[in-house]
Amino acid sequence: MQTPLQLKGWRHITLPDNSVYFYHPTRRVTTDIDLRTPAKLDAITAYLEGHSIDESFVPPEGWESWLVDSNVGKKHPKPISSWVNHSERILTFASPSLPQSREVSSSKTMDDDRLDLDYRYWAFMESHPAHAPLPLNARSEALDALTWSYTDCLLPSARPIPPPFSQDECQELIKLLETLGNNLSESQNVVHTRIVSRVLMRLAQWRQHYFRPDRPLPKDASNRQPRWGGKTFSSRLMDLFMSTVCLGLPYLFLRRANHLRITDEESVARSAGPMLAIGACSCLVAAIILSASVTLVSLPGLDNFGRIAGFVAILCSAASMISAVIALFRYKADVERAVVYMGGEGLVMLSRRSLVMSLPLVFLAWGIVAFITAITLYSFRGFTVSSPGTIKQPFTDYTHWSVVGTMGVLAGALITSAILIRR
Repeated sequence: MQTPLQLKGWRHITLPDNSVYFYHPTRRVTTDIDLRTPAKLDAITAYLEGHSIDESFVPPEGWESWLVDSNVGKKHPKPISSWVNHSERILTFASPSLPQSREVSSSKTMDDDRLDLDYRYWAFMESHPAHAPLPLNARSEALDALTWSYTDCLLPSARPIPPPFSQDECQELIKLLETLGNNLSESQNVVHTRIVSRVLMRLAQWRQHYFRPDRPLPKDASNRQPRWGGKTFSSRLMDLFMSTVCLGLPYLFLRRANHLRITDEESVARSAGPMLAIGACSCLVAAIILSASVTLVSLPGLDNFGRIAGFVAILCSAASMISAVIALFRYKADVERAVVYMGGEGLVMLSRRSLVMSLPLVFLAWGIVAFITAITLYSFRGFTVSSPGTIKQPFTDYTHWSVVGTMGVLAGALITSAILIRR
């Protein structure tokens, strides 16, 4: 028995990473809108039938239309049409069926240079690899780019610009593309299209980063736009929770994750310098906090709450030193890859990497907070036994109020600094 999607001519395409999109072979329409929902299927069907009066919604041979929902996250979709030309490798927002639209499309093509057009097209193909064949010479272009990069890795030129692919990446990708070869099955063809698209996207990102840094690549055909309503409320809540627990420190490493690159052995040392300094300083301060916390916990007269805070300081400082080693190895692995990260693998991957890199400072910050808390509790609630039956507090009331005043001044300075930084 056919489903409502099949009855209306739609193909339900599921990729190996469980992402889904839909393709209509007769109308040559692709969409990321979830047509498994009856209300959305009816809305898109009505939209297509409403545009079929002037027959502008059936693109000519070599073209297809791409419907994107402008009401992401809402119940009723509001589709926006863009058009993909596979022979020219162009993605435009003007219909190719009307003469005046062709003029608009041509003017749009003149405004955007070839780099933007390539990036738009290959971003679309990377996220929709299962319904359309690769254009002619695309595979050979990808192999040429990999071979060129492999040559630059083996025989470095005098230019200070690194190749877009590392030596290991070139070897693995060339071997993979040659293994796939011709006469591919349907599943192999999906993988082949995705690999070639990603190679050519990386090449476009590399060219923009080094030869056109004043003008970013377009984002209107990003292969990482949200699907099925974007980020859910639970994921946003988890992001808020993690940023609160980590004191916002992972955001300090996002820019470094986005623009990490290396050129030669000398630049590797320069690139790794800040991370080595951060790791060394955090380990040194964590060792001091660890030693001071052990001494504090061994003091007589420390009550239960103060002792718990001291143990938390010990655990956090030890975790800071261990995570510094892990972060250093992670950073070394990233540095050894001659890769330019322009957009990365999405926010999830960047968050994981930035979280790992920030763990030494996060644990150190919580260790310092716990250590200060333990000292404060000891100053207010600690006691000493001078003689049998005589209990005496180690600090006078003057010390208590001094601690409170100092903490108030520090809190005021931090709040004022945060306000000035935001302005």
